[in-house]
Amino acid sequence: MDIKQVKRKVLLLGDGAVGKTSLIKKYVTDKFDDKYITTIGTKITKKDLRFQTPDGEMILTLMVWDILGQKGYKSIQSSSYRGAEGAMVVCDLTRGDTLHSMAEYWIPEMRKVTGEVPMVFVGNKCDLIDERQISEDELAGTAQQFSSQSFVSSAKTGENVEMIFNALGEAVIEDKTSTTAGSAPAAKDEITDLIGVTDHIIDEFCDSFGDRETAMAMIRQQFSSAGVDVKAPEKQSLLNAVERLAEVENGFKDDFLVKGTLAKRKRLIEQHG
Repeated sequence: MDIKQVKRKVLLLGDGAVGKTSLIKKYVTDKFDDKYITTIGTKITKKDLRFQTPDGEMILTLMVWDILGQKGYKSIQSSSYRGAEGAMVVCDLTRGDTLHSMAEYWIPEMRKVTGEVPMVFVGNKCDLIDERQISEDELAGTAQQFSSQSFVSSAKTGENVEMIFNALGEAVIEDKTSTTAGSAPAAKDEITDLIGVTDHIIDEFCDSFGDRETAMAMIRQQFSSAGVDVKAPEKQSLLNAVERLAEVENGFKDDFLVKGTLAKRKRLIEQHG
């Protein structure tokens, strides 16, 4: 009997520093890194899972999109949400506000694009028992509001890490609903500050490049070199970053167009910096 092969795009959502990147790193490489690194834009990781179904064996390829955990980057986040068929929503058990963010920000913003998709709720850092602010009952109560499962995990010890990804995999292959809300892009928010400017620049660069995954890698490299802090971007570092992006764009765009785009980006930064 032939083995059925299926691919699904899923999202890793949650506030910054809840451990999303550490969870996927632990799951894929069995290594833990406790150094906090802001995920600029989106990182994509592939992982194959094997399931036994009534129709035989299935290989499910999860394309895991690790989404920037900074609120306010709605354009680049909504672009990353398109086509997703499931989500792992992560909070930090030692920070109560990260649980509220699930229901108040991440899920509503995702659903504007994807509609209702299967979700798994995760309370990470369960190894930090003395620092815990969120109980398992509170986590479960939030998950139940969305008819979803909840788990506690530790990216450091590996507790339940494999289980939660398997649970998400099972949820997406069992889901029979359609995601009709993802057919149109979300409306753009008005730019009011440097976070909005940074969000616009990232999204615009990715759209113009075409290959979003490669474009994100370029963004990360140039923003890091320019010293951009996506949690609190500053005028000068952003000006440095757009100069670097223009140098990259010179390799695949007309010189006149590159100069015009650079000038527009600089004006935006000056207006809101």
